[in-house]
Amino acid sequence: MKKHAGNKKIKPFIPGDCREVQKLNGDFIRGKLPFETALAFTKHVRNCAECMEELKAYYMFYTAVRYLNEKDAGDMPQNVESMLKGIENEAIYERNRKRNIWVALIAFSAALIIFAVLLFNENIF
Repeated sequence: MKKHAGNKKIKPFIPGDCREVQKLNGDFIRGKLPFETALAFTKHVRNCAECMEELKAYYMFYTAVRYLNEKDAGDMPQNVESMLKGIENEAIYERNRKRNIWVALIAFSAALIIFAVLLFNENIF
């Protein structure tokens, strides 16, 4: 079990298990899921109409309660779609960052090899 900021344990879920996914609606909406769990959650919800409807219903309920309480209402994301898109964008950014690191390492290695070849060729003559 993973823990997040609220010290509440989050049980890893099987991406195809709708009941387990729907149990995470509240933590997702409040931004309390670890990134990897939020990404798996997002992928599931994007491909499961039932879970998307449950998430939207939960979000509307949560929004209404927050509005009635008028407490911390300003920090809540605009809607479910923007929250899902945010997780997807973060995953794309992370994937691109890792790819850029590898490209830089390969380019640096190639430069070292070229430098070594040129240095070796100059010492031969």
